[in-house]
Amino acid sequence: MLLRSRDKMDKHEKGIEIDPTRTDLPLPRWKGRYSGDPKRLPRVVQKLMHRRTLSPEEKAELLWRFYELDQAARLRQRLLVTAFFVICVAGVTGYFALTHWSWVLGQIDIWRTRPAK
Repeated sequence: MLLRSRDKMDKHEKGIEIDPTRTDLPLPRWKGRYSGDPKRLPRVVQKLMHRRTLSPEEKAELLWRFYELDQAARLRQRLLVTAFFVICVAGVTGYFALTHWSWVLGQIDIWRTRPAK
């Protein structure tokens, strides 16, 4: 099936040349959320909401945007888990150092005075 000219995404929708006078967001700037005003949504998403058929180009762009949003969410999740783990390890280490301070100082002295081979 050939694409009709009205089915093609224009440069604003693709995010190449952004027109500040248009109310709809370009697809690359869309964060995947509904902001309350349906006119602010990208045209592709508006078409989806009205259950109109999407062109292959629109489907590809929308799938790519969902993929990008999914990858960003996974990265954010990994960073949060890593930060939580680092904070927990630092907290346990700090607690151990505070409660067993004399033992820690003794181990440091033993390490310093160990004879060189």
